[in-house]
Amino acid sequence: MTRLPRFARAATILATVFTLGVLPALSGCKSRTVTRVDPTDILDLDYRFSDDDARMTAETMIADALSRPWLENWREANGGRPIVIIGTVRNDTRDYIDTKLFTKQIEREFVNSQRIRLVAARDERGELRDERLAMQDWSRPETVKRAAWELGADIMMIGRVGENVQVSRDRNRRVQYYQVNLELIDLESNEKLWIGEKQIEKRVRDRG
Repeated sequence: MTRLPRFARAATILATVFTLGVLPALSGCKSRTVTRVDPTDILDLDYRFSDDDARMTAETMIADALSRPWLENWREANGGRPIVIIGTVRNDTRDYIDTKLFTKQIEREFVNSQRIRLVAARDERGELRDERLAMQDWSRPETVKRAAWELGADIMMIGRVGENVQVSRDRNRRVQYYQVNLELIDLESNEKLWIGEKQIEKRVRDRG
């Protein structure tokens, strides 16, 4: 019987290990397909608040806020464009909802409309103020921006996301209702200038 050289025996052993150990593992792997879709296409994977719900909420609020009389009334009474700051939008549901998915879209349209001015929100101002302080020590004098020279807001937007859930006794049917309310409030007088609302209802039926 011919004895294989040492390196040949090692190669044979490695090939056997690969065949017995690695290939079965590879054959058991799941395949994955990624399909790019239009972000405006509605795709409901379950009953929870989704990116489609956020987009539709933003579209409704933007159209309503920019078309109501409060804006022209403000301009006539105060002159110029109102300065708005985005406050807290509470999530009073049992789901995780990133409210910035719709408030950022609202901010964009407010600014781009050129009818409303917007200032940085509370969670954005810290970084801006740190940069201004750093300028005092490190930037050219002619480029340093003044501290304590921020625009004060006239109006704050606040809001809430609420829900109501109804489940059948056999737990095969479910109605998931969301209500998003946003309000624009005068910071000096506390007067509510505008209230917007978006209702979302989803009906789920489990089969099988």
